[in-house]
Amino acid sequence: MSTNNANLRIDGLDFDAIKTNLKDFLRTQEQFKDFDFEGAGMNVLLDVLAYNTHYQAFYANMVANEAFLDSAVLRQSAVSIAKHLGYTPRSVKSSKVEVDITFSESLLEPTIQGGAFINRGDIFRGKLGNTTYNFIPLESYKIQVVNNTPVVKSVKLYEGTLKNYNFVVNSFDPTQKFVLPSNKIDVDTITVRVQESTTNTSGLTNLWFKATDLNGLNGESLAYFLQENENGKFEIYFGDGILGKKLRNGNVIVVEYVQTNGIEANGCSSFTLVNANRQVIGAAPAITTVLNDFNKNGVSYGGTDPESIESIKYYAPRNYQAQERAVTEEDYKTILVREFSDGVDSFLVWGGEQNDPPSYGKVFISIKPKNGKRISTLEKLALERSVLSKKNLVGITPEIVDPDFLFLEVSTESFYDTSKTNLSPDGLSSLILQTIKSFETNNLSKFGKNFKMSKFLYSLDNTNQSISGSKVALRLNKKIEPLLSYSAPYTISFDNKLLHPVDGYQPILSSSAFGIKDTTSTLVVKPTVDAYLDDDGRGNVRVYKVAGTEKVYINSKQGKINYSTGKVVLNNFKVEYIKPATDSEIKITVIPETQDIEARRNQIIVIDYDKSNVTVTPETTFGQNSRTATPFPY
Repeated sequence: MSTNNANLRIDGLDFDAIKTNLKDFLRTQEQFKDFDFEGAGMNVLLDVLAYNTHYQAFYANMVANEAFLDSAVLRQSAVSIAKHLGYTPRSVKSSKVEVDITFSESLLEPTIQGGAFINRGDIFRGKLGNTTYNFIPLESYKIQVVNNTPVVKSVKLYEGTLKNYNFVVNSFDPTQKFVLPSNKIDVDTITVRVQESTTNTSGLTNLWFKATDLNGLNGESLAYFLQENENGKFEIYFGDGILGKKLRNGNVIVVEYVQTNGIEANGCSSFTLVNANRQVIGAAPAITTVLNDFNKNGVSYGGTDPESIESIKYYAPRNYQAQERAVTEEDYKTILVREFSDGVDSFLVWGGEQNDPPSYGKVFISIKPKNGKRISTLEKLALERSVLSKKNLVGITPEIVDPDFLFLEVSTESFYDTSKTNLSPDGLSSLILQTIKSFETNNLSKFGKNFKMSKFLYSLDNTNQSISGSKVALRLNKKIEPLLSYSAPYTISFDNKLLHPVDGYQPILSSSAFGIKDTTSTLVVKPTVDAYLDDDGRGNVRVYKVAGTEKVYINSKQGKINYSTGKVVLNNFKVEYIKPATDSEIKITVIPETQDIEARRNQIIVIDYDKSNVTVTPETTFGQNSRTATPFPY
């Protein structure tokens, strides 16, 4: 049979195009020139040929895609490619919580003298709704007596179950791999020990360390390496006798780890002790969560799922570019995400030359956790010493600073058509409040996120089909925590222009109540009175007390306010107490010039729900109201 290669068409790879090309090709052949290609038998054969060609084309295309990180669809492909870049994806992370434990007096001497402990692996139960999760300490804590009460302070608990798994090294099996049996292992909790043999336990007390790079390794380094395999499980491997100690035939690898539920256990509370050390007797202990900078909500936090394919594709090449050293801002971000991923919501890194004021020779890092407003002092030190100081350039000092929160007070009024909804005003207000919270989650509460009034109004108006329009008033507030009974300067930077139409304009600055010495009193010993801050419209910040309905100014020049830069400076500010007594901060509030608010450098804009309000009004009154901002009801 003759073949005319000029009639071979390969431009179409979908099923119909392939089948059409096959028909066109056969029609050019003498044997099939007048053939009925729609006949049952030939049509089925053409379908089979077209299907096979289409299948092969699709398969070849997918194989090509999976060979490149950017186009990979399967996680195992991304993991495999990332492995060549020296990147190990993050594992699932345990939810954690810190608790104080108080025992009954029946645990007093002589039990304490005998050395009672909360041991590594003791089980605590945390409750989340109707579900309970196991939590364990990863170290032992000795029970002490404080004020005649047996207690254990600051016990760190990790969600999951303590497991162990052993491997016997067979050096005659070149295919042997040491793969941990679960894909729910928090690799940060892994401990590795190697004993001489099944009958010789020497070496079991030596803890091996996880190597993240080859620097400093030699043939005797007790180092192990970790990588994820194609099934999402982690594999342990060891050195070759040159870089890391080589294992011998018959060695027993003893691995201990926490198998966890990850993100599912975040939010647990009401912890109970299940099986404490046998020496612990008496009634069940009282367990309270510790409230610290990182855990403001008093519940478990920080649990995460394994790293997503999108994250692997983003960070693997950047990790390769960083080469285990921090030079650029992106290098620092990559290292921080890898080393401190659990519980972190947002990072920001900037050079000292960009700081205000400039601080050359430094790099500044600000971290916003998922729970609370700032990471603890211990976590800052751990990052600076154990992570950043080992990877940054000589002469560059990393410094971790807290996020600068700028609180947004929002007063909204939305107008609605009563004929288009069955919701009550309260029901509609609740929906609008949920819209505001969603807007904050999606558009604010992270570094570099600005508040845009147009987007905010669009969100409000699309809350429900009955809403025909909305208007909004904004105020900004920040908080200072003064040293009581101590005179000191304070600077509050709003970093946005403040409302100032003309000199002498009404006060746009206000504050919560605090106690101050009343220097206007004629008494020899000056009394302490409730006082507040405002401005005089000419750049001066004043302190006043309220007598009846009148303001009586104690100090007319307590500080300065710059309406152009949004900076407020208080000089020699001495506070005796703060109201209410449960607060440790004074809230200072200002009115911005515009309704678009910018977040500068490490500022994070969040909504202050305690000082915000939502109002809904039937549409019939809309025409009687201007679309100017709704005044605050306080």
